[in-house]
Amino acid sequence: MTAFPPNALRVRELGFTEKQEALVKESWKVMKQNIPEHSLRFFTLILEMAPAVKNMFPFLKDSDEIPKNNPKLKAHAFIVFNMTYW
Repeated sequence: MTAFPPNALRVRELGFTEKQEALVKESWKVMKQNIPEHSLRFFTLILEMAPAVKNMFPFLKDSDEIPKNNPKLKAHAFIVFNMTYW
């Protein structure tokens, strides 16, 4: 019997079809191949689209630009994606 992670049933509760669930899982497989790069790109895109969210990150508040090489942003992005992956 396969043990499912605690949040696996949550996906179905949200109304995902089996096909949608499979697509999400496949996407995460691709993401997992290079979490540091993909996670940083994800957060960079958010900051580019909504610069005001920069204030939500204490380590970015004093920056006028989107710090793509900020070690604290890289670490944060990596941690968030690692915690999210199931």
